[in-house]
Amino acid sequence: MIAVVLLSTVLVKAQDNSNRIGVGLGGFYRPAASATLFWEHETHYHNAWEFFAEGRVLFPDDLSQVSWLWDSSGKQWGVGAAWKPCLYRARNRYGSARIGVSLGAAPSDFLAGIHAGWQHSYALRRGWQFYWQAGVDVMLPKRGDLFRVGAGVGIKMPVRIR
Repeated sequence: MIAVVLLSTVLVKAQDNSNRIGVGLGGFYRPAASATLFWEHETHYHNAWEFFAEGRVLFPDDLSQVSWLWDSSGKQWGVGAAWKPCLYRARNRYGSARIGVSLGAAPSDFLAGIHAGWQHSYALRRGWQFYWQAGVDVMLPKRGDLFRVGAGVGIKMPVRIR
């Protein structure tokens, strides 16, 4: 009986309030590629806040022209935040909706974005995680690039704050 009482009073934490730094690569329906660097703070039950910086390169229709690599007209960047409520949990994996906003710039335009999608994470050893995500971004005020549909993969590594 004493053992049961002692075990029931011990505070159990399953990755609550943990922090991770992550990096991801993605592609979009309109030929483009992106790289994302983010910091994630996980709260209770795998719900999380994410703060990110993203760079994006638009591919031209004619890839044989090498000048697009250093031409700044197809490059965009942005910073933002996303709320990721956990909607699915299983052993060593969980899925979260990803709802966020961002601000950024292209060489001649200001960009604002609303992001919605799904992120599925898999627990690896020592707190590392692998994830894939898919979603749609609504970018304003650019009408030619209003909807961005894409997917990406990445890795999250734990940050130990002592």
